Amino acid sequence: MEEKHRPNRFTEVLGENVDNAFKQLASEILKDGALNLKEKSLIALACAVAVKCDPCTRAHKKQALKAGASEKEILEAAAVAGLVRMGSGFNTAYALLDDCEPRKKIVHKTTNGDEENKSNNPSKEPRTPPRKPDGYLNSIMEKRLGNNNQK
Repeated sequence: MEEKHRPNRFTEVLGENVDNAFKQLASEILKDGALNLKEKSLIALACAVAVKCDPCTRAHKKQALKAGASEKEILEAAAVAGLVRMGSGFNTAYALLDDCEPRKKIVHKTTNGDEENKSNNPSKEPRTPPRKPDGYLNSIMEKRLGNNNQK
């Protein structure tokens, strides 16, 4: 007999009503809809990785395998979660810049290591590149669209 996972053991301790409600909620959320069980299992696995819950990650990996996910799909889902986790870390770290007085602009180096040409920037202030509102996803989409347009 398979050992019950901690959340299930915990809800049992809280009482039959809580345990049944938790199981009913899980059943409703995981039933096929716009996403199937395999896709939802991969999302759950990615979430477990992103929140750094090792027991959750193992449990959701097992569920994803049972739902038909391949090892490659599992690893890709985990990689996406790692990317989100890293991005959220950068987002959180950005708050450190709010305490800098005065805020300094970052000087970007050219490929040969020199500062950007100051003649194009008469104010003598370091230039920052224009920001795109959707970050790394925009560059991925531009590459894909560029590849499709060349075909």
